[in-house]
Amino acid sequence: MSTMSAHPSHTFPTLPFPLFRLWPDVVGLYRDAVRANTQQLMLSSAGIIQEHTLRAFISAAQACTDALAKNALSVQQQSMERFADANGQAVGMLGRAFTQAWMGSVQQAK
Repeated sequence: MSTMSAHPSHTFPTLPFPLFRLWPDVVGLYRDAVRANTQQLMLSSAGIIQEHTLRAFISAAQACTDALAKNALSVQQQSMERFADANGQAVGMLGRAFTQAWMGSVQQAK
């Protein structure tokens, strides 16, 4: 049995009634497959994003820790150099003051 279409030269077969009843089931199969694929893509993508975010956070924390440690060593070295310089200047000032005081007392004694 055939049904006429809008174009008289083309005819389409009429599907038996039982095939129409299967159509929702067939559509349901494809819908479930698409849903599963979409869900898998979303979950796996979220997992990848979480993993890379965590790696980036850990890497940034380690890099920050390393930079802070290097900075602390540099500042400590500069601090020790400043204290050594200040100590040298203080010893020089005390030595000059002692020498001037001693020389002053020697000159007064003459």
